[in-house]
Amino acid sequence: MNIKALIKSLRLRKFATTLLLLQLSLTIGLMVNTVILTLSAVEKLERPLGFDVDQLIAVDLLPTSGAFRDTDYFRSITQQDIAKISQIDGVISAAHYNQLPIQRGGWNGNLQPADFPEDKVLPKYLNYVPQFYSSDIGLENLGVEIIAGRALNQSDDFTQAYYTPGESEKTERNIVVTESLAKAVFPDKPALGELTNNGRIVGIAKDFTVSPNHPKDAKYYALFGNFMFSQADYTQRYIVRVEPGQLERVAAKLKDTILAVQPERDILKVEAMPDRLTEFYGKDTGLASLFAMLSVLMIVVTIISSFAHAHFHVTQQRKFIGIRRALGARKKDIMLYVFSENWLMSLLASILGIGVMIGLNIGLSQVITIDKPDILLYCLSVLIIFVSGSLATWLPAFKTTKISPLTATRTL
Repeated sequence: MNIKALIKSLRLRKFATTLLLLQLSLTIGLMVNTVILTLSAVEKLERPLGFDVDQLIAVDLLPTSGAFRDTDYFRSITQQDIAKISQIDGVISAAHYNQLPIQRGGWNGNLQPADFPEDKVLPKYLNYVPQFYSSDIGLENLGVEIIAGRALNQSDDFTQAYYTPGESEKTERNIVVTESLAKAVFPDKPALGELTNNGRIVGIAKDFTVSPNHPKDAKYYALFGNFMFSQADYTQRYIVRVEPGQLERVAAKLKDTILAVQPERDILKVEAMPDRLTEFYGKDTGLASLFAMLSVLMIVVTIISSFAHAHFHVTQQRKFIGIRRALGARKKDIMLYVFSENWLMSLLASILGIGVMIGLNIGLSQVITIDKPDILLYCLSVLIIFVSGSLATWLPAFKTTKISPLTATRTL
């Protein structure tokens, strides 16, 4: 096959050729990054988080009565809520929280040794440690195990001291931290029993994913204290742990159960924790779906364009093909000639597609976390382009074999 002749033929149709090359290369770039986004989203959703996600329901509510400005009243209603929720069939336990895991932002603060030098710089993510305040069963309710020391108990509750003027500063708090956080704050010695700026560490919990977007071990950083945050102007949160298979049934009863205790509250959301996880990664899954749709659309457009390009080529080359047939070219030689042009286009597009693929990946990395392309995905995308282009070219190529040498040469 004469490559120079093919290139010359393509140059005669510069606009159509350029447009098709751009379509093919863009399709390659889209397909590769679509697969990366999809695999990443699936991996994130299926990644073990270290706590009982599938058995938890989160409730967000907001008091609407001025009576809740009395912190004693606030705590009394909260305790009644927890007691009533715990009596629902299928409920294992329930607890109040100031915030929920699987979060962006939230109630964060720095954590450092009590004797941390003032002139020393604290590592970045130790300045943004998620601080969870719940009851003594807060960690157990999530399904998180204590691996050293002890869990919090009722004697660790510093709620009364916090809301009593002058008492908060005098009370030494006991806290539990996750394993990764303990190692980050006290890298050179055991953290158990050590005093920090937020209290004394009495227990170390097994790592669980708190902030999925944080890098490496920072995603596991969490501090737990026994405290009931009682501020009427802020969203109140409960987490209910249920028996397997009881999520929907229990979730349907939670709103009425809570409002039966005190109706002057807005139930903002009753959400199964798996749904919260899906919503958290909604941007990733949504973008993957969008790219998948665009990729399919581009493949369809590319097939149509390849067909139109080949058909136009055959129409314009009828005399040339007729002459070749008259000179003894076989049908398969003519088909190979038409296919070769498409394969050359696909080859050129696969080279351009490398740049498009990398450029698109870099652009996406500025917005979301995305893995880098690999050679296997690239080769698979190129194969799809070659196969789809060949299928689109088959009919025009087959029609060329029907061109009669006599008919083609009558116009010479």
